[in-house]
Amino acid sequence: MTQHVLLIHGWSADDESMADIGHFLKNKGYIVSGLHLGGYPSMYDDVRVEDSAKRMQDVISGMQNENPASLAPRFHLIVHSTGALVARQWLADNYPKGGSPVENFLMLAPANFGSPLATLGRSAITRIAKGWKRGFQTGTEFLHSLELGSRLQEDLALKDRLSTDQDTSSPFSETGTRPFVIVGATPIPVTRLLGLEAWDGTVRIASANINPQGMTVDFTQGRLTDPEITPWTRRGPDQTPFAVIPDRDHLTILKPSPEKSLSDDSETSEQLGKMILSALAVDSKAAYESVAKDWKAICDKTRILAQDSVEADDLRDKILGSKRANKSRYNEHYQVVVETVDEAGLPVDDFEVWLTAPTKFETNTLSNGQEITEVEIDAQTNLVEGDHRNRRNKERRVLHLDRFALMQHFFPNSLKDDHEPRLVAGITAVAPGDKIAYFTKDADQGSGLIPLRAKDGSDRFLRRYSTHFIRVIIPRELDDDVFAVRTMG
Repeated sequence: MTQHVLLIHGWSADDESMADIGHFLKNKGYIVSGLHLGGYPSMYDDVRVEDSAKRMQDVISGMQNENPASLAPRFHLIVHSTGALVARQWLADNYPKGGSPVENFLMLAPANFGSPLATLGRSAITRIAKGWKRGFQTGTEFLHSLELGSRLQEDLALKDRLSTDQDTSSPFSETGTRPFVIVGATPIPVTRLLGLEAWDGTVRIASANINPQGMTVDFTQGRLTDPEITPWTRRGPDQTPFAVIPDRDHLTILKPSPEKSLSDDSETSEQLGKMILSALAVDSKAAYESVAKDWKAICDKTRILAQDSVEADDLRDKILGSKRANKSRYNEHYQVVVETVDEAGLPVDDFEVWLTAPTKFETNTLSNGQEITEVEIDAQTNLVEGDHRNRRNKERRVLHLDRFALMQHFFPNSLKDDHEPRLVAGITAVAPGDKIAYFTKDADQGSGLIPLRAKDGSDRFLRRYSTHFIRVIIPRELDDDVFAVRTMG
């Protein structure tokens, strides 16, 4: 088994931020000369993720072709935060069907599907605080890629984890380059002031996971309440090892020693180091599947911290030091990315996404101008933890949904006899002008319904701890006089 490891840092950091993991691996028997710290200039406005990925290929090839080679033909790759995007881009560009030199690819708190802090990185105050040494640059292009709902995130997912044309080829496989993800559930102390849940102070748990879902919803086919839905195909392993650990934030996840844990419980504080070693030790499909099973059990244990029970109280006391510790930060969430275009493929910027449980009347028809219902108010108040419109691509919206609230509050309490027991996303688009309407002819605004989850789970697009892409195609309805013929007088 290879003893060579390449470590790659995140945005605004440098290679020394990965040194603690390097020292940890050295102390566990990895060859010092085989531990390499990789870096890229993420804080310069003109550098893009694709640029660093392109240069990464040249550097790795050069190291492997040296005499003697300083990097083995097969090596492990450990990345943090934005480093995941650089490494995944490198793999997708150079090894789209597999065959990369990476054996095990461990992502620590990866920003696979964005960060809520990316827009703050482009703010004036951040440019002053972080960019004064570089002419007030903070990495504009990197931050656009990191913003929730960025085009790069979906394009990259459509190269390594998802497909709209049933192509299953991928840089990843159980016997080739094996991906792993570990993310913490405790926010960095200073970021707790933002009041966000289910994140580590930089990335959301659902956006770290490398097991996304996707579907195309076509309202030009079917009905407005029952559009044609085409699920996207999975590339690579069906499920990858993914773990949420309760004692680490975005920074302490880079420090495997028990002393850096936020828990005094020895089993918990030692867990991260053991997980890193177990990922790098995988050398077969069976071993990979075994780690996935073990890490799912870790996620299941973390989930208990959000619950109301004697078992949960005891576990919070053991791990967090108090039975009354904050429970909501451990709620499972879904991240949903909605992109809306019309049937001509043109972006639709002026639209809203809202959640509801449709009435039985709305199962067959949907009228415009209806008043907002109590169910919709409840969903917006209790289920939606975040609603972001991407600044570069305004046709893309990102929702952060609380699964715990959905299962414990919305389904049992909000639905009356006249509502169907399922969660749907309503989408309402404003007509672009007097001659063109969306969904319904001659309407100022039109709406459609997208099924997300049935109460009994029989119709379930949403998956816990995951990002979900929904590409919506809406009808472009034309006024009669957009083209007309008359008899010449």
